[in-house]
Amino acid sequence: MIPVRLKSRKAEIVGYALLDNGSDVTLIRSNCLRSLGLSEDEASVVVETVGGNRTMKVTSAPFEVYSLDQSEHVTIEGALVVASIPGHKPTKSAMNNLVKWPHLRDVPIGNLDSEEVLLLIGCDVPEAHWVLDQRLGGRKGPYAVKTLLGWTVFGPASYPEYRKRVVNHTSKIQALENEIRKLYDVEFSDVYSNDKSVSIEDKAAISIVEGGTRFENGHFVVPIPWKGNPDMKGGNYEVANSRLRSLKRRLLKDDILYIKYTKGIESNFIKGYAEKVPEIQVQPSYRPRWYLPHHAVLNPKKPEKLRVVFDCAAKFAGVSLNDMIYQGPDTTAELVCILLRFRKEAVAISADVEEMFMQVKVPESDRGALRFLWWQEGDMAREPSEFQMTSHPFGATSSPFCANFALNKTAQLFSDGYDGYVVDAVKNNFYVDDCLVSFPTCDQAKSFVKQISELLCRGGFKLKKWVTNSEEVRTILPDVCKEESLIEMSASYDTTHRTLGVEWDFKRDVFKFYFDAPERPLTRRGILSIVSSLSDPLGLIAPVCLTAKVLLQKLCKSQLGWDQPLNEPYVSAWLNWVNFMRQIGHVTVDRGIKKRIDEPDAEVELHLFSDASEIGYGAVAYARVSYLKEQPYCILLYSKSRVAPIKQITIPRLEMAAAVLSVRLSEVLRRSLPNFFCKVNFHTDSMVVLYYIKNIENRYSTYIANRLAIVHQYTKIEQWSYVRSSQNPADWTSRGIQKMSDLELWFKCPILLHGEFCTAITDCPEPTPDDIEFRKTAVVNLSSIKYNMSPILAYYSEWLKLVRAVAWLRRFIEFLMVLRSPSHEGSVHLGCLKVKELDVAKRKILLMVQKEVYGEILSGFKTNGKVVSHNDLKGLSPIMLDGLLCVGGRLSYSDFSNAFKHPIILPSRHLVTEMIIRHYHKEQGHTGTSQVLATIRKRYWIIKGTSTVKRVIGKCVTCRRYTMVTGQQLMAPLPACRVQQGWYCFSAVGVDYFGPLFVKRGRSLEKRYGCVFTCLQTRAVHIEMTHSLNTDSFTMALLRFIGRRGKPAEIYSDNGSNFVGAVSELKRFVQQLNQQRIDKELSARQIQWHFNPPSSSHTGGVWERMIRSIRRLLLLITREQTLTDETLSTYLIEVERILNDRPLTPVVQDANDQLALSPNSLLLLRECDGIVEEGSIRDKYDKRWKQVNHLANVFWKRWLREYLPSLQKRQKWLVEHRNFQKGDVVIVASDISTRGKWPLGVVEDCKIDDDGRVRTVVVRTNGGLVRRDIRRLCLLEGTN
Repeated sequence: MIPVRLKSRKAEIVGYALLDNGSDVTLIRSNCLRSLGLSEDEASVVVETVGGNRTMKVTSAPFEVYSLDQSEHVTIEGALVVASIPGHKPTKSAMNNLVKWPHLRDVPIGNLDSEEVLLLIGCDVPEAHWVLDQRLGGRKGPYAVKTLLGWTVFGPASYPEYRKRVVNHTSKIQALENEIRKLYDVEFSDVYSNDKSVSIEDKAAISIVEGGTRFENGHFVVPIPWKGNPDMKGGNYEVANSRLRSLKRRLLKDDILYIKYTKGIESNFIKGYAEKVPEIQVQPSYRPRWYLPHHAVLNPKKPEKLRVVFDCAAKFAGVSLNDMIYQGPDTTAELVCILLRFRKEAVAISADVEEMFMQVKVPESDRGALRFLWWQEGDMAREPSEFQMTSHPFGATSSPFCANFALNKTAQLFSDGYDGYVVDAVKNNFYVDDCLVSFPTCDQAKSFVKQISELLCRGGFKLKKWVTNSEEVRTILPDVCKEESLIEMSASYDTTHRTLGVEWDFKRDVFKFYFDAPERPLTRRGILSIVSSLSDPLGLIAPVCLTAKVLLQKLCKSQLGWDQPLNEPYVSAWLNWVNFMRQIGHVTVDRGIKKRIDEPDAEVELHLFSDASEIGYGAVAYARVSYLKEQPYCILLYSKSRVAPIKQITIPRLEMAAAVLSVRLSEVLRRSLPNFFCKVNFHTDSMVVLYYIKNIENRYSTYIANRLAIVHQYTKIEQWSYVRSSQNPADWTSRGIQKMSDLELWFKCPILLHGEFCTAITDCPEPTPDDIEFRKTAVVNLSSIKYNMSPILAYYSEWLKLVRAVAWLRRFIEFLMVLRSPSHEGSVHLGCLKVKELDVAKRKILLMVQKEVYGEILSGFKTNGKVVSHNDLKGLSPIMLDGLLCVGGRLSYSDFSNAFKHPIILPSRHLVTEMIIRHYHKEQGHTGTSQVLATIRKRYWIIKGTSTVKRVIGKCVTCRRYTMVTGQQLMAPLPACRVQQGWYCFSAVGVDYFGPLFVKRGRSLEKRYGCVFTCLQTRAVHIEMTHSLNTDSFTMALLRFIGRRGKPAEIYSDNGSNFVGAVSELKRFVQQLNQQRIDKELSARQIQWHFNPPSSSHTGGVWERMIRSIRRLLLLITREQTLTDETLSTYLIEVERILNDRPLTPVVQDANDQLALSPNSLLLLRECDGIVEEGSIRDKYDKRWKQVNHLANVFWKRWLREYLPSLQKRQKWLVEHRNFQKGDVVIVASDISTRGKWPLGVVEDCKIDDDGRVRTVVVRTNGGLVRRDIRRLCLLEGTN
């Protein structure tokens, strides 16, 4: 890069030039060209670049390039003109780094203030690249070269420091997809239903807008439909400021653009569409704050008009304003329907809503999200200030919906006093801000103009740019709108008005066609760009456009690249089409279906024609209009023309598709013009299609049957008729039009003016019996026998055993071959298997696997010598090595072994594949998926390798022993003894031991134990102190409990193994209890004892929780002091009182409410410690007995109402799991051994609870049968 002076005859400028010896041409920036006073030549050239082909203009006069000291110069005879040249001047740090290199210190490198690269000098100016001198350093360092224009430096600019590379890749694929989508969205618009479903987001947007819209100060205030409540803190300020600086540089270079842009911004302030942000809202704490970059949008057809558009899609931290708001539903009317209604009557009117989006205001609470930066009074020398929009801006994705909502709201709220057709026009004849209507009489048109102007004005909208074909209606337009909004019809004024994609000559009341092909390279991309830009919503020139679409299809078949120049046949075809398109500018089509003003009575018939050919199919609709005592005339209404699919389809099927297309066109016309046509007829030149339609008895193929269903749904059989191919205008929709004479006939359809031109459907002959579309009926018996590939594969489960077995089998086969034929070449080895034999066995096994799974691919390779494409193998580029299918891949030129570069391909689901995975998994010490897969891929490539290896490893028994979780099941319902109402405490109890506790007797310490009885219903607690752990001591404690609390009906206790965390002597005590003596003692008293399953401490949670509370209270009360029997007994009773006073129900804050329910409420049956009342003993006894009964009833009622519902909710184990089943292989969890040594077992019996779920099972282990809760078991292998 060299600083230079550019001189022409008119001017001189200074800047940087880029020497590029890889370019064949010289490039100059367009703004530099204007500064030199040079112009562009009309001739253009196609330049092939890295990014594709580009068409560029060239300079019209030579200019000189001088060195800074003007000692030397070169002459540029011609340069290509470009908008910009990539690159920038060396940074200041880079220039400073040059002095660090000794050989560059005295090199005079020029430096300019300007940062722009004005010129790129290519090899077409060879003298600019001459090397006059050079300064070389090390191999990796920079070097300096002296040219005619001065010194320049090549190489890295930094001095042995970190070098950063910035790569920018720009792809055109998305733009290409948009072009194709734009081409075919309009083409297939009739396929989709008119009924628009509303998404959940659309419903949310409607709800927000409807709920927040209000009308004030003559305008609707519509809120922005936010997605939730985004927290906008103004973090994107710097993004908007950076874009503003970029805009500033652009405006400084273009004075005209600066004047237009400043005028556009200032106009927003003057009209109240924007305002300066109040000082109080500039604070960083204000919410919301979001800053919008803005830019200019120019319409090439209206260069004098500039629109300031806000970039609401600009992202900050991955989020833009459009990402935070709902777009809202598309509530605009269909474009085609509006245009058809516009053509209905004789008097036509067109108008625009002036600045429609800006008339809809934004609430003050949302304006902070629409801030933008601008200079006060447009003075770019000042610091930018903060402004905000008060109206919905151009660029916001919700603005069209909000504006259209306000427009429809205007018609809804202010409809009183206006004619119905005026209100309907607001709802159905507006496409965004364009209004197109037609009327049968001038009086109705004039009334409409006055009423709709007044109606919209009440909603804050104003109509402008009035256009009409009626002189009478035009006379009243100035009375309702300003002069500048009226387009005058004068002889010198162009009377062509472009609206909604059509050119309307309102003076002649006809549609015209304008085609100006933009300059594009003759490539597929260039042709697609032009064809997709054509606007023909009504299909008036559909046959002409079909020719270009067919050419595009041929280019697609030719497999030319998107930027590859076209060869001669295609170039000629394209240029002929462009020339023909330029000729149709002289052809016109009548706008109005009815032409007589003030004579609405006319019969309008609708005739639809369809046809198909090898290259395309289509349909066209004509209106035949008849007035009394006048000759009828025809007018083209609507048509569609489509290219036939690349995959060949039979002509009858294409004819059927064309017939369906004509039905869809009729539905569009019916929706647009209801009750307008007195008769609707369909015509086709296909006898086969007519027979399909009239014959409702036969059964057809799916393709024909589906399309016949559409035809019969929307039409009647008698509406169809036959027309000769020579008289069918739809023939042009299937073949295209390339002659002007054909185009004129296409617009008029003269056959409709003749008498009988069609044949009724009833007279059509039947098709041949062998028509392929008739569904044949046949009886087929299918017998399928699947042979097992080899029993030996299913016999073994280990890879090495399978390999050795196959190797021995092959040795045995070799031995038999030698015995049978002594001349057989080969020998029989004795002793152990050789490595070579094992390798051959592996390859034979793998070949058998591939033949089973990829047999077609292997046979195709033998036949054609190449691998047939397969979905699973697309990215592997498979090849054949030694008869096996291997990965071709991209490592062919690496230095690794063939086994690593070309691993053998294995299917994902096969016995051999699973054996190999298990082998390497075991070999790698049962490691995870990644390591096993990495090891396998040194030799084999398994399809879907990660998921396959993960699946096989998941079945490894050794790994599962260490990773399996214990069984779970939905928490069981509470037993009946806990939820059924009793009449006294301790009717069902749980019993458990705690301790030991130490007491002092004399000089020694002795052990004491606590026996806890817990009521399962009321949660009351009774504590007995025992002196030893034997059956007699427990029996006496039980008798004391019965004597004081009454006899329980049921007793529940843990098994000996359930004392989790308790001392071992308590475990031994429960295990050594003399059960026979206890059962004898209890059965005499009619008490039933239940034991919980072993190792299931959670089933005794009721008393386990009580023991925990007892220990805590004893620790707080005794404070670790030495106790005696008497003090310990006292403390235990005190602990019992405290626990029985604990609340069972929530404690309320209201002093007037009842006290919380506690166990003592039933045990003591006293309200409070009151004073004894005087009276007789009998009265006192009766009163006390009644009080006790009352308090007992109160307790149980409150127990049912307040306490019992609190047990309803499950606290854990909320999910239902598979029940354990007989025969399941399980691991029995143990607390005395490590997980790897837990014993295996088989489920022998399952106890099914009342709710149908299994929570306890009997397991057979090496030690015999044991009963275990499922939470102590791990399911290793299920029976199913």
